[in-house]
Amino acid sequence: MVQVTADGSLSLKDLGLFVEPVEISDGHGKLLGLFVPANLERGRQLYATPSKIDPVEVARRKQGNHGGFTTEQVFRHLLSITTDPQKRAYLEEKIEAIAERNQCAVP
Repeated sequence: MVQVTADGSLSLKDLGLFVEPVEISDGHGKLLGLFVPANLERGRQLYATPSKIDPVEVARRKQGNHGGFTTEQVFRHLLSITTDPQKRAYLEEKIEAIAERNQCAVP
């Protein structure tokens, strides 16, 4: 079951996107209610679809020696290629929050 927090960003339009029941809590974690979408059958169809993930491909990739990227590196890259002011502000906010967490983690 999906769990969401009812804050300023959640709208009724958003709830229409769900295909399974949704628990809605307030900012303190108190359960406010349960939303059951009318299109539950669509959810059943989606989850009944066999996975398209190839286990052999997963094993092959796990064996590879490919480096990864941190979330901060990914956000910085996205910031470098994004021109939309709202998206840039969002990314800058996230990058700053990560940097603050990283500073707190260093003894």
